[in-house]
This record gives sequence, structure tokens and C-alpha cells, in this order.
Amino acid sequence: MDSETLQTVDRDISLFVAIVRELLSQGIVEEVCSEQITLGQVRCLCFILAHERVTIGDISRGMGISYPAATKAISRLVEKGLAARKHDPSDRRNIFVSITPAGKEMTDRIKPEKLKRLGALLDKLDPEELNFLRRGIESFLAVAVTDGELFNQVCLHCGKEHVENCILSSLRCRRPKRCSV
Repeated sequence: MDSETLQTVDRDISLFVAIVRELLSQGIVEEVCSEQITLGQVRCLCFILAHERVTIGDISRGMGISYPAATKAISRLVEKGLAARKHDPSDRRNIFVSITPAGKEMTDRIKPEKLKRLGALLDKLDPEELNFLRRGIESFLAVAVTDGELFNQVCLHCGKEHVENCILSSLRCRRPKRCSV
């Protein structure tokens, strides 16, 4: 691939990611929640919700943030009564983090708004454009996620709420002898 095309695709991907992130998160916390909470803390709550047993290290790795940033986010969530820490009885060095009922209620309020915004954005595409977008994303993921390590790094870690139509899982299962997710 020539340098100009590579630079253009790099820029376009960066813009795509930034626009989607902003459109799906801008102001959503303020609109839906009366609590003083940051978008990063909400993302942290959603990650915790998706996992039955999660440590601060798991949160750090799964969200792609530093361990100190994860620790700070968890401390704030615990202070607000949205998350709880619990020592592992078999090894007190391990501290598991869980979502409280108040934290779950907050995430339950945010998700419908996020889906509403995504739907409004996708409704602006005609069906053929939407199909091209979906196929393009699937094709990109198919060539990008080539090994188990990368799979684990980019996986959204849907945990106990794993969905059957997860594109990453279906890509992994298409490869011989690699269908264990």
C-alpha cells in the first residue's frame, strides 16, 4: 500500500473512532444521571457489570487504562456507593470489585440512551450504506484479529453477558481448532 493511502486510511479510522465515541457519549451521563460521575467511571461500571469476578488489574487491562487510573476510578465508585471491593477469602492479596444495585441501576439508565443515539445515527444511512458499513467493519476485523493475544486485547469482554452474534467470536470460530472463546 502506498504511503498516501496509508496516511489517509489512518486519518479516516481515527476520525471514525473519535466521532462515534463523541456522538455516543457526549453529554449522555449528564442527561441521564443526576449523580456526579464521569464517563470513564461509567465505562468502568459497565465493564464490572459484564464480569462476575473482576479485579482492578482486570479492569486496567480490559479497559486499556493504567493500574493507578483503574484504582482511582474504583475508589471513586466505591465512595459513591456504585461499586464494592471484596477480598478473596483464599488469597487476601486479590481484591474483587463488584457493582452495587445503585451502580446497576445507573448503567440500566444509560444503555437505552446510547442505543437510541446509535440508532439515530445509523438511520441516516440508507440500507445499502449500512450494509456496506457492517461488511467493511467485519472485513477489517477479520484481517486485523489474527491471533489469540490480539483477540484478548480488543475483545469487549462481554463476560457473563456474552452475545451469540459477537463478530470476534464468530471470526475466531471460523478458524479451525480455535473455536474456544
